[in-house]
Order: sequence, then C-alpha cells, then structure tokens
Amino acid sequence: MIAVFLLSAAAVLDDGTLVVSAAREPVAYNETGGALTVIEGATIEAVALPQLVDILRLSPGVSVARSGPTGAQTQVRIRGSEANHTLVFIDGIALNDPATSGEFRWETLGSDGIARAEVLRGPQSALWGSEAIGGVVSVTTAEPTDGTRIFGSAEYGSFGTLHAAGGAGIGSERGGIVVQSSWYDTKGTDSFGGGIKERDGYESLMLSAKASVRPTENGELGLVVRHTNSISEFDGYNDFFVRDDTLDATRIRATAMRGFGRVDALDGRSRHEIFGSFVTTDNINRDGDTFLNRTDAEVFETGYQTGIDFGSEAFRHRVTGAVEYRTQRFIANDAEYFGGTNQRVSRDRTSFVLDYGLSAGGLALGASLRRDENDAFKDATTWRANGRYTLENGFTVHASAGKGVTDPTFTEMFGFFPGSFVGNPDLTPERSIGWDAGIGYRKGAVSADVTWFQADLENEIVGTYDSSTFLSSVANATGKSKRKGIEASFDARPLGWLTLGGSYTWLDTKETQVAGTARVREARRPRHSGSLLATADFEVASVTFAANYVGNRKDTDFDSFPAQIVTLKDYVLATLSGRVKLGGDFELTGRIENLFDATYEDAFGYRTQGISAFGGVRVKWGG
Repeated sequence: MIAVFLLSAAAVLDDGTLVVSAAREPVAYNETGGALTVIEGATIEAVALPQLVDILRLSPGVSVARSGPTGAQTQVRIRGSEANHTLVFIDGIALNDPATSGEFRWETLGSDGIARAEVLRGPQSALWGSEAIGGVVSVTTAEPTDGTRIFGSAEYGSFGTLHAAGGAGIGSERGGIVVQSSWYDTKGTDSFGGGIKERDGYESLMLSAKASVRPTENGELGLVVRHTNSISEFDGYNDFFVRDDTLDATRIRATAMRGFGRVDALDGRSRHEIFGSFVTTDNINRDGDTFLNRTDAEVFETGYQTGIDFGSEAFRHRVTGAVEYRTQRFIANDAEYFGGTNQRVSRDRTSFVLDYGLSAGGLALGASLRRDENDAFKDATTWRANGRYTLENGFTVHASAGKGVTDPTFTEMFGFFPGSFVGNPDLTPERSIGWDAGIGYRKGAVSADVTWFQADLENEIVGTYDSSTFLSSVANATGKSKRKGIEASFDARPLGWLTLGGSYTWLDTKETQVAGTARVREARRPRHSGSLLATADFEVASVTFAANYVGNRKDTDFDSFPAQIVTLKDYVLATLSGRVKLGGDFELTGRIENLFDATYEDAFGYRTQGISAFGGVRVKWGG
C-alpha cells in the first residue's frame, strides 16, 4: 500500500515521528506547539506534479503566485507574508537568493527525489534568523539506506514537455551515499498572449549527492552537494517600457554544499555538532542574444551547536545552544549602462541561539531566544514560545508566538537601474510579532485542526514613486501591516483503500504605508482558499485527485498610467494522476493538469497553462 496521502501533520505523522524545522534539533511532532504541515514523499509521488511548489499550495496558509507558465517566476506567501519572508532549507542549507529579491527561486525546485517537505507557519527568526517572518519550508531529499537501490522515471506530454529523473544509492550501518539528477524541458506557452505569440519555454537541470559516514558508534560525518541550472523565458518590456511579446530569458544557477561533523555522548543525551555551508548563485538576464545584466551572490555560513537532555521520564528537558557566523557578498554587473549600475557589497552576521524544550506527559513547552549581531544593521533580538497539551479523549490544544525580522535585500538598498529604479541605503529591517492558537482532534483514522493566527508587521519595505524624477524606489512604511486568519484541515480514511484530506484558509491582510491613512488590501493574497486531496489505492493501481481553490485577489496593472488596482478572479486548479504496476519494478504513470481547463492569472497580465496531459514510466529497484 502507498502511504497515507494526507497533508495535515497530525494525521500523516505518528506522534513520535521526528520533525526537523520546529526546533534546533529534531524533535517528536507531539513536542512542538507550532503550526506545522508535513508532506511525505509518498504524497509527493502520488500527486506527481513536477514542481514542489504546486504540491505545497495544497497546504493550509500557503498561497502561490506564478507569473506565467511552468518555469516562470514563482512566489510563495505563508499567512499573507511577503514572498521574501519565507526561509527555505534544502537538506539543511538556507537557499534564499540574496542576488535577487531575497526570495527562494521556487521555479527551480522540482519534486523529484524529495523525501519530505515541512511547512512551519508563523515567525521563526528565533530559530533560524532573518527571512523567517512568515515561516520556514524545510525540504529533505532521499537519504542513504542499507543496501543498493536504483530509481528513475521519464515522461512526455503537452507543450513538448520532456521530464526525466533518476538516481542510485548504496549504504550500510557505517554510512552511505545517494546521487540524483533530473532534467525538465518544455516549450511552454505564450504568457503575454499578443504580438508575435512566441512561446515561453523552460529548461532545468539538477544534480545532487548526499553522503554520510559513521567512523564510530557515536560519531557521524556528512556532506551534501547540490547544483541547479535553469533557463526561463518570459515576456518583459519593450524599448518603450511597455510589456510585450519579448524574447527575454533568465538563466539561474545555484551551487550549494554543506558539511557537518557530529558526536554524541552520555548515551545520546549530549550532542555536539560543527557545520559549514557555502552557496553561490548567479542570475543572467538576456533579451534574445543580447546580454542585459547579471547578479551574483556568495553566502558562507559556519557554526557550532551543542545540546543536552536531562530530567526524569515524567519531566524531560532539552537545551540546545548554537553560535553561527554568516557572510554574504553581492556582485552586480550591467553591460547596458557602462558599469553605472555595478555593485560589490558584503555584510556579516554573528548569531547566538538558545532553544529549550520540556515534555511532561501530555504537555510540551518550548522557548527560543536569538541575538543577531550585524555589521550592516542594528543588532536584533528575536524570541519564540510554543506549547501543546494533548488530552486523553483525542483533543489537543496548541499555541505559539514569536518575533521575526527580515533584513533589507542588497537590491532594495543598492539597486540602480537608470530611468526606472534607485535603491535606498537607509532602509532598516522589517519586524513582525505574530501568534496562533488552535485545537486539534485525532482518533483512529480521523483527524482535524482549526487554528487562528494573527501578525503585525512594522517597517515594511514598500515601493515608492517620485513623479518629479520618474524614478521608483523603496522605503520603510510608517504604518503597520496587519494579518489575521483561520486555518482548518481534516484527514480521514473512511475505507481501507480510500484516503481523504482537505484544508481551508480565511485570510485578511491589510497594509498602511503611511501612519494614519486607510489600510488597503495587500496584493496577490486570496481571502479564501482551500484544497482537497483524495487517493484510491488498489494495490496494482492507484488514482489521486488534488484540487486547489484560490479566491479573488487584488493586483496592480502597471501597464496603465497611473498604475491601477485590479481584481484577479477566483479559480480551481485540479490534477488527476495515477499509476499502474506492470509487474516487477516498473509502473506506468499518467497525469492530467488543470483538469477543468481553468483560465486564470496569479499575476496580472501573465497567462498560465490550460489543460494538459502527461504519461510515462517509473522504475524502482532494491532499497
């Protein structure tokens, strides 16, 4: 049987299952009070969408905006936060891109070879630092396992799409290695829908390796290496600053590696770890064969972490402390303006983290404190607290609160595009305080949860426009942005072969750019959204139906002068996927995306793909 395809962590996970994003060290799910969704690899494989972001959008509190077809710029917002307020880890490496807007480049992340994705909602800066105001997404790829295994897949479908992936692993109790690769190529569709009607294609290559060795019973060394290279075509602006069917394309390359050494003592009650990571990214923009500009970034992080458990079986305490150092370097080169926009800047940060957890029967409490010492900004102190209490009748109450920060990006501070944009070096970090509280239920094959959340954002970095110079810039808003809402989810297995899951989110987001003025609804945030997931599994075959409802949203029409506020209509995006075993280690796979052929836009003026079909084969051997 394929594992339960549910999105609610309460149902997917056994209470003792470890999660990696809710504390500085892996903790049992029932020992955290934060709002957490875990999507297991079996769910990702069953839904079978090629980009992970299209599976994450089924989670409560998560909204997605893609500026065109597959491969176009894609943004994720958690609980209405900004797109650069979600911190993304892949195998423990923070991969938000400082060479652009500080966001993670979601369009570059495929779903191949992913073992788990955790979505932790609410401020998490006390644990993980800047960019975690809205939450954290932690992705774990396939781990080395005992024995030898080989896996692969290939499919072809609409828009001339070819997708292939594969990997192999070998391991024992002393260590192992997994290597993976994937390739995705599509001719795409025309996102602008006018002019020469050229198609906006996308091509992506991913290579990764994960290895570990245990030289002693209590020690482990590990290394992760990951490389992505993608080219995304899009429709930009012509020489008259009017959006058109252009030949613009962006190449995005990222190489990341992380190493660690870990040793345990006192029968595992005491733990020590040193770690380091290095990430390089480069983004090159072209118009046809003409080079426009390039931005590069390098991020180096290193640190030491130690943890200890103590107490009795009735009252178990966990204390974790960490020291981290991070340095970032940003380089911008622009051929069009004879070096006038070129930049070379860097900044450093040293952080001290303390994380505490208490488990006492059905009660679990946690608290975190972080001090960031910055060379470019005022030093920041952030905090987080959470609690969870499980009753014997299956009900659970949980709550969390925290303060988060997000530093201004290099582009916001130092960007310069003659005739259009100039950065603001006087920006200060954004700050947010948020909290949530909810009640859950779990008994047998049924679970449900309802959570209320609320957050206030100060110093929000917003766009400005000077009509005397015709230049746009950014500034810290003097007013507050207020966000609140409700997240609800359920999971059930009414029959042995049928599993069901769903979610609903009500979101109210308002921003005040100038104190004392009226609050306005923030762009690209649906007030109502929801999802439904159903899987019928009959051993030799299975079918999965996944649907996401996105309510109407506000956006800005920049093609008008002055720019106008517009409404994007609601839509339902559904996928039907299935597999049939052929015997042995082979399966036939099939998928229909946008099943109801919805016509919709996530960003004003950028058309998305209609109904499409894909078919292929999958193989798994060993492991």
